[in-house]
Amino acid sequence: MNAELALWGVLSAPVLQAALVIAFARPPGLRDVIHIGFSLFAAGCAFYLVGAVAKGEEARIVLAGPLPNVDLAFSVEPLGALMTAALTGLASLHAVHAAGVVRAKQEKAPARLLAFIALTMAGVTAIAFSANLFSFFVAYQALSLAAFPLVAHRGDEEARPAARAFLWTLLASSIGLFLPAMIWTYAIAGALDFQPGGVLVGRVDVVTANVLLVLYVLGLAMAAIPPMHRWLPASSNAPFPALVAVQALAVLPAGGIGVLKIAAYVFGPVMREASIAATGLIVLAGVGMCVAALIALSKRDIRERLAYSCVAQSLAVVMGALLALPAGLFAAALQVVALACAAATLLMAAGTTAAITGRTGTVDYAGLGRVMPWTFAGFAVASASMIGMPPFAGAWAKLWLITAAAGSGLIWAAALAAVAAMLTFAHLGPLAANALAARAPTDAFKRPDGASILLAAPVVLSAAATLSLLVLADPLAAFLSPMWTP
Repeated sequence: MNAELALWGVLSAPVLQAALVIAFARPPGLRDVIHIGFSLFAAGCAFYLVGAVAKGEEARIVLAGPLPNVDLAFSVEPLGALMTAALTGLASLHAVHAAGVVRAKQEKAPARLLAFIALTMAGVTAIAFSANLFSFFVAYQALSLAAFPLVAHRGDEEARPAARAFLWTLLASSIGLFLPAMIWTYAIAGALDFQPGGVLVGRVDVVTANVLLVLYVLGLAMAAIPPMHRWLPASSNAPFPALVAVQALAVLPAGGIGVLKIAAYVFGPVMREASIAATGLIVLAGVGMCVAALIALSKRDIRERLAYSCVAQSLAVVMGALLALPAGLFAAALQVVALACAAATLLMAAGTTAAITGRTGTVDYAGLGRVMPWTFAGFAVASASMIGMPPFAGAWAKLWLITAAAGSGLIWAAALAAVAAMLTFAHLGPLAANALAARAPTDAFKRPDGASILLAAPVVLSAAATLSLLVLADPLAAFLSPMWTP
């Protein structure tokens, strides 16, 4: 295998996976083997590409050339390779977990649910490897359309309006804000390729740089920056397997990847000329982090609490990317990975709990760790990572974020990040502790056999992944250095 074949593999495997899951919906065993097998294949291709990038290999796939100097193209570079490896690796665990949940909960139309989960992974992979703004925009729209059926899956009176709000927010912001910014960039630069050092360097004045930055960041509603964050709470009506895809592995990470690509590959040093817009957006992100974490504390449904918690974590990515420092870009990249690990673990643990006990209220979690020790051990580890407790992944991301904010002279931004971490502790810490320490309920299980290994093992393994940055932070800094070193 070479890098180009691996790139074809990681881009096409989820699409083929979705088609085969639908075609072979019966028997369920064959459907699940296909779903898990293709997820593992995509992860294998992604990890191969990480090794290829480390060796200096390059690969580029061009599907079309609709405009002069603009291709529908996908290429391998460090940021895309890292994000795809992390997300597809977690997606392979989620594939096992989703197969268990749809059986335990007897979800309606399970093949359709699994197929659209695979298509969302195709969308985020295309976003990560997009070679230019045009390819990114096409992949962004495809991901929005693939995720919409997941939010609407239940088809009830709550799901339909939530799905409409979800899709309207993502499409309206990208078409109304991101698309004009992209066209403006093409008019200025004559090209849309992502390149270290920024495609806009030496081509824009201060006013243009500030306006473009606002359009790009607000147009990336998937990054959940207020007021474009409304799609994320709306997605809480989706089934738990869909929630993992939307909030942990595909839609929300795609927003973080997009902000990183815009900051590093479109603006680069021009971020300093857009300092007024960047500072205003950092204020919005910092305050939004604190407000979202505070709102999460008021939510009694675990799905809603985790949705607002994910909003707060995603805004940390936005803050880091806008700091216009290598340390800020590195903090944002680490935060995307840390959020994916922690959110996937929390949502899979909540899905296991709902499937086995029928409980989704936070007040009903008390003592469940006594009867589901592995699931809630994973829940506790992921909560600690979201909070930012060492040695878990979230701690290193937040440490770099606070360091970058202080290094850029924005002490108040570092303080906002610290306050958001304390509020995250308030809405996740006692929940996890009470689940492990309180008296076990006598009627916890709806099923006498409890949680199967398909439901428990992925939670434990994804929780273990939150320890990865303990040993990988320095190698990742070297691996990602081409982002900020033209």
